[in-house]
Amino acid sequence: MNNQTPETRTSLLGSIILSAGLGYAAHYFWPGIYTEDWQRIVVGVLVFLSAQQGLKAFSAFWRYRQDLLRLLRAYGEDTSHGSAEWMTERQARKSGLHKRTEGSRFVGVVGSTAIWLYTETHSLILGPAGSAKSSAGFMNWLSDSDESCIVVDTKREFQETTAEMRRDKFGHRIIILDPVSQATDFLNPLDHISEFFEQNSPAALSLVRGLALQLYPEPPQEGANLFFRSGTRMQMVTLITAVVAVCPPEQRNLTTVYRALTNEAFLNELLIQTARVSQLNGEVAQMAEDQHRMAFGEDGSEKTYEQFRIGAMQALEAFGPGNYLAHITSKSSFSFADLKRERTSVYLTVDFANKDVLGKWAGLMLWLATDQLVRANNNTPVVIYHDECCNSPLYNLPTVLTLLRSYGVKYVAATQDLDDFVRVYGKHAHETIMSETDIKQFLGGIRSQTTLEFLSKYLGDFTVNSASFAFSDDGIKESFSRSKRALLTTDELRRLRTDCQIVISGNHRPILARKVQVFAVEPWRNQIAPNRMYGSKRHLKPIEVIADLKRPKVTRRGKFKMPKQRIWPLVAEHVISRLPIAVFLLTASLGLAAYTFGLPHLRWQYRYVGPYDSPRYMLDCQYIGPEFFVHGGPVCPVIVLRKTW
Repeated sequence: MNNQTPETRTSLLGSIILSAGLGYAAHYFWPGIYTEDWQRIVVGVLVFLSAQQGLKAFSAFWRYRQDLLRLLRAYGEDTSHGSAEWMTERQARKSGLHKRTEGSRFVGVVGSTAIWLYTETHSLILGPAGSAKSSAGFMNWLSDSDESCIVVDTKREFQETTAEMRRDKFGHRIIILDPVSQATDFLNPLDHISEFFEQNSPAALSLVRGLALQLYPEPPQEGANLFFRSGTRMQMVTLITAVVAVCPPEQRNLTTVYRALTNEAFLNELLIQTARVSQLNGEVAQMAEDQHRMAFGEDGSEKTYEQFRIGAMQALEAFGPGNYLAHITSKSSFSFADLKRERTSVYLTVDFANKDVLGKWAGLMLWLATDQLVRANNNTPVVIYHDECCNSPLYNLPTVLTLLRSYGVKYVAATQDLDDFVRVYGKHAHETIMSETDIKQFLGGIRSQTTLEFLSKYLGDFTVNSASFAFSDDGIKESFSRSKRALLTTDELRRLRTDCQIVISGNHRPILARKVQVFAVEPWRNQIAPNRMYGSKRHLKPIEVIADLKRPKVTRRGKFKMPKQRIWPLVAEHVISRLPIAVFLLTASLGLAAYTFGLPHLRWQYRYVGPYDSPRYMLDCQYIGPEFFVHGGPVCPVIVLRKTW
């Protein structure tokens, strides 16, 4: 261990200069055949002193080398307090994320590499309004994926831009469910239940109970009135089952169920006929008899029944004969199981002006879709694109997510922030949704504090050097210690550039990538149709990615420079800040002299005329240095300053 203070330590530069000077002097006066003894002693002393200074220089060099290694270790990689870091472009390529494989999805650009991610499970896109969830997420995937799909279209933009493209490009059958349009396809949930009822299958009652729960769900935070909510659903189950059991196909729909709640005579006739049904071991008949006694005062439950009836009417009023949903749910022109048999794209159009009513209808259609797709009992791939998923909630979503993967169904959800999940589905369901989504895209511009805090913790911590300063009579001293820091703090996440996104996929490191909209991807930008909401002209941006089938390319405009911390500037600053002021002055003086007079060259060989130990006449001299040259006599200095530029 070296106990010398910095003031008493040997100077590396001084020792090198002294050793070189003494060595040159020894070489210059090197004894010949006729040299006097005292001259030999002087040369020996010079050699000894030169060697001594050389050893000191080596010792100083070794000490500085150790200090430099410690410095590099101090600034170098350390994982003692955390190892979180962004995925580099090289790591992405090593992981094969640059390859466009079958079923992979384009998510963004890292450096000059387009990133393609594949998952057999589900995905989530989070971003505030205006963050391009549609154009940088769903539209990219709809333009590239030829798998059958269901699209919840909250602004009609997906139908406008991608429906014709998917028909022409992938040969898809296009189905549009639009409650506010007369030119729409139809789907009646009770037709699906009727198939099982005709088979006398217990699945019929299970489906009816699931339908009632979707129409009249439990609130996210359980509170009072559980008895009345359960009673309301029980009444709905009985009436839906009755309509399925006794009504003809043209009346077997939810509008008829609503009629039973509002027309006492029709309800009486419906329950009487249902009480004669023998299916499902008489359970349907028993349910009808119990409902009849409650409805018509045979057991003194008129007030309770009335409360249940009002709750059921509230759940089904959107299906009343004068409402949008009466027409679209009156019959069925297709089944979601068709998506497993042929390539089909289904668009569930939700008119924004009626989002409260139509959002619940879209959730009902998704409930029906997940059941029919699972009952198809094969793993033919189908993708559900659920834009603004909290505005059209599928209330059994947490349970469904754990089952869909085995049947080839992938669910892609988009919403504005995590608070939406907690508000609509509840805290525990929110945790399930986050764990079951394999790919998560967080688009720049997030403003929700809950989402910012979650993401900051989710990204993890890494180890940093924390500087501390001490002030004393000797000056200011700096020291370093290890500490942990979030990869991105909530403030840094909030100020993230709007063209950036954070992608978390499987067990890979988090990806900080450039967000690329479909309008900047060739050839997709020319394949999608214009969105008539913004005019008839196709919206085009400068090309950032060329999505070639084999080798996708990123253009100069699309490149995304990754933030990278280089340790060499830090090391150089640390070293320079600790050099004595004399070194700076000497270096500056030498630099100025070299610029003014030239660089030094040393006389290496020469020819002369005359005796060796008396004044001689130099013929020519050879000099070595930055440039080798020959200088003519008669005078040849030992060192010559010469400009080489």
